[in-house]
Amino acid sequence: MKFLTSDQIYDIHLATLDVLEHTGVNVYESAAFNLLKDSGANVDEKKMLVKIPPYLVEEAIRKSPRGFTLYARDPKYNLRIDDRRVYFEPMIGRINIIDLETGIRRRTTLKDLEALMKLANALEYYHILHSGAMMPHIEGVPDSVAHAYGYLAGVRNAEKVVKGTGRGKDKARDCIRMATVLAGDEEELIKKPNIFTTCNPISPLQHGKEQTEGIIEYGKHKLPVDIASEPQAGATAPITLAGLLVQQNAEVLSGITIAQLANPGTPVVYGTCGTIMDMRSALIALGTIETGLINVATAQISQYYGLPSRGTGGATESKILDIQAGYEKALTLLMTGLAGINMVFYPGVLEHALTICYEALVIDNEICGMIHRVLHGIDVEDATLATDLINKVGPGGHYLRERHTIKYLEKEQYMPKLSDRQTREIWEERGSKDLRDVAKERVRAILKEHQPTPLDKDAEEMLMKVLKEIEERELKIKLR
Repeated sequence: MKFLTSDQIYDIHLATLDVLEHTGVNVYESAAFNLLKDSGANVDEKKMLVKIPPYLVEEAIRKSPRGFTLYARDPKYNLRIDDRRVYFEPMIGRINIIDLETGIRRRTTLKDLEALMKLANALEYYHILHSGAMMPHIEGVPDSVAHAYGYLAGVRNAEKVVKGTGRGKDKARDCIRMATVLAGDEEELIKKPNIFTTCNPISPLQHGKEQTEGIIEYGKHKLPVDIASEPQAGATAPITLAGLLVQQNAEVLSGITIAQLANPGTPVVYGTCGTIMDMRSALIALGTIETGLINVATAQISQYYGLPSRGTGGATESKILDIQAGYEKALTLLMTGLAGINMVFYPGVLEHALTICYEALVIDNEICGMIHRVLHGIDVEDATLATDLINKVGPGGHYLRERHTIKYLEKEQYMPKLSDRQTREIWEERGSKDLRDVAKERVRAILKEHQPTPLDKDAEEMLMKVLKEIEERELKIKLR
């Protein structure tokens, strides 16, 4: 799926270079500011404003890898991030959750995080796991150590790739240290990165101190950094989508420039959380069709630069799992997948991505499965054309008992686990359950039956030691 022509992408590129050279970006982290200054950017130290010449931006793009591999605790979940490979990343770490039993929204606890990670680990169309490490608050856990508890809850309950935080130097180092325990040592971590992070520029045209520290800390170890801008059309970006894309491009490319100046060759991901502000409510609207448009354009721009991409799909403004949630999730996930975004973020959430929902995780997984079938397309070859078989069966026959049907069934047809395709009579005999009821049953079954491989005993002990040291450090800071 494409909406921009090659000429239009080039126009966006030229407009972006103009903005970066003549207007610039605020960079509030001193090390990054000085890197840009020492590399030839024009700076205003009083305003922490940096005007970046085109050659610095284009050199940073050239130094950025075209792709990279993320290594999971279980090697079968290793991922190659490049080209148009599409992976789905459910948004586990949300401050609110819909209680599985009561259906009431409440604060997310550590126990919830453990269950959510276990659930996402079992769901086959989720490949990369956002984790509690990204949460500023976990109910019942001090905020100063929530990132460490959240990351540990992730790696204990999942064998897939788990994201760490980059929100501040110390927190970034903590997650990297814990990932090093899992890798074995620092050299092995650099060789086979098992962690990555997201750093968000602040629209319009700003790089905050903590997030930029994250870019530099992960960059020191050549760990992948997803630099994802979050512009809202009409509020923190121009209301025109073309204008939003120019500003977003300036924010992301300036972040990539910082990453490459900090450590050339750092793997980066060109990211977007771009969408619109709903002008009637003055709220962010993540499930809109414009979100889909922005993601498709972002995929095209990242592909123009030859960089891996990250986008959004599966968010909704609905507060419950209703028809609105269904069409907003399905449309944005499908458009993002068809565009070839490498890492698709947001499955599992409700109400502006403020709330995570157990049932939404399994429903969105089913949508992602359908999209994988779409991306596979239609194979046309002698065996699938089935000319000999058609001639054999002939007029009035059927294909139910043919070996060809059994051989190609699973490859050709996606088999949903939740969707009901029975007659009304059978549906009524089985309890007339709506989709949320079916999803709730599946959640309970997975949490009861699925057992991720436990952490190695020595790794578990080391991680607990690191966690204790982080708690002691934060206590000393608090007591100063």
